[in-house]
Amino acid sequence: MRTVSFLTLGCKVNQYDTQVMRESLKKAGYTLTKDGEKADIYVLNTCTVTSISDRKSRQIIRKIKRQNPQSILIVTGCYAERCPDEILSLDGVDLVLSNKDKPFIDQFLNNLLYHSCISNCISKPSDDIDLHTHITTFDGQTRAIVKIEDGCDSMCSYCIVPYVRGKRIKSRPIDSIIHEVSDLAGNGYKEIVLTGIHLGAYGKDLSYSVDLADVLNEIHKVDGIERIRFSSIEPMDLTEKIIDTVSKLPKCAHHFHIPLQSGSDRILNLMRRSYTASDFEKLIINIRAKIPDVGISSDIMVGFPGETDQDFKATCDLVSRMKLSRLHVFRYSPREGTPASKFPNRVPDRISSKRSDEAIELGHRLMIEFYSQMIGQTHQVLIEDTREGKDQLLAGWTSNYARVLVKDADQNDIGHIRKIQIIGIDENHLIGIKECENEKISV
Repeated sequence: MRTVSFLTLGCKVNQYDTQVMRESLKKAGYTLTKDGEKADIYVLNTCTVTSISDRKSRQIIRKIKRQNPQSILIVTGCYAERCPDEILSLDGVDLVLSNKDKPFIDQFLNNLLYHSCISNCISKPSDDIDLHTHITTFDGQTRAIVKIEDGCDSMCSYCIVPYVRGKRIKSRPIDSIIHEVSDLAGNGYKEIVLTGIHLGAYGKDLSYSVDLADVLNEIHKVDGIERIRFSSIEPMDLTEKIIDTVSKLPKCAHHFHIPLQSGSDRILNLMRRSYTASDFEKLIINIRAKIPDVGISSDIMVGFPGETDQDFKATCDLVSRMKLSRLHVFRYSPREGTPASKFPNRVPDRISSKRSDEAIELGHRLMIEFYSQMIGQTHQVLIEDTREGKDQLLAGWTSNYARVLVKDADQNDIGHIRKIQIIGIDENHLIGIKECENEKISV
């Protein structure tokens, strides 16, 4: 039986799509190897948010064909969607698969292998994404990601995503979501991470009135699920109803990832972001008033065309004032076809690099400050099957998204939420010990 190995770059939506393809091929009789291991067939699920993402995909393609010259290589994902001819021209690529065709990878692969109907070709992109997919497990992860939305109509001036994922919002029916979550719970998953390309837009395309808060309420009823988390939600989409729902439902994680991008109103306007720095600040203050222990992480972009030292300072000042718990820093990368790619006043690489280093250091300081407040407290931690730190301890996440190394956790704790007493900090981790041996947390 032919073996298949997957390699996935990019966001949680891509991770979910890979799982859909895994299960499709497994049902079709293929044998799955661990991701990246030697196989007869490789599937690379690409990202194209930055030029670095594109370059990494090309490097992986070359590496696969150098190490496994007889293998079959299928390339899919957003880079493949944006530049299918470029991908197909690379040596060794047998099929470029559009995002819409990911759920049907078994059919394309069978045609390629057994019927010679497809050879060195491209499946056609389309906005018609099928959201009636279904997964039952999440290979290699303790938390299960569930995609509930696709497409983005925000059209930020720098962002290529609407061009490769579609400009039309597509929301998944709640009964489909609950069916999938129930199956995942039945297979032992305790935490669900809800994701989408524009997650906060969920429901706006449906004929009946429904939003993320309604999704949370329905998932909360599923037996076996102990924690529900959002991947990323835009500031303009985080309504009072959603905040109130998270504050009241015990299974909801006390964490929001809310992209800021810039603390300068002038740059936000150039980016076509539909909020101001003041709007962001008021939102954070409101969330903290209702959920005092909340962790709030964010994305910022440095080096956007026209960004001055004053603009960058405004961003750092806002991030510092809001005491964000974790910061993801991105250097602006021009994407051909987006309005910003034609903007004047490009920021030199040496300046954007320096700003990136400064912002990363600021984010680390704020994370340590957030972690320091948790020493002596007890938190519920989902123990994962990963060992980290100098002592290679089992690690996991708290509800408010702090990474904890647990000194006395063992294999029996993996996949379970345990009460962990926080006793210190080690570089980028909290250090904790189990408060009650093998005690399961009720929620």
